Amino acid sequence: MTETAPFTEITGLNALDGSSVDSARPDISMMWRNEDVIVIRLAFRAGQTMPDHRAGKPILVFGQTGRIDFTIGDASIVLEPGSAVHVDAKVVHSLHADTDAVATLVVLESSGS
Repeated sequence: MTETAPFTEITGLNALDGSSVDSARPDISMMWRNEDVIVIRLAFRAGQTMPDHRAGKPILVFGQTGRIDFTIGDASIVLEPGSAVHVDAKVVHSLHADTDAVATLVVLESSGS
């Protein structure tokens, strides 16, 4: 039987790597996953968007660098370092980067929804 550490270190969450100025969409990179959580880095260049979409599970999105307008219905939240937003499953939302920006998306797999 192989024992594993009681923790996982995830690095590179604020890296802008992989995001191309020539693309209309951000770079989306899965950084880690287990049976309970998926951690994804969203790396935007200024002006890039993620149009209206929905997640099948609840999500938490944390601002890492830059500034992202996160829209849910009629509400708009500014994601920047030190801020985060929780969105329930299946709620339509969109993102637009005002500047080069990075966010960390956490998909909550074990929510029971």
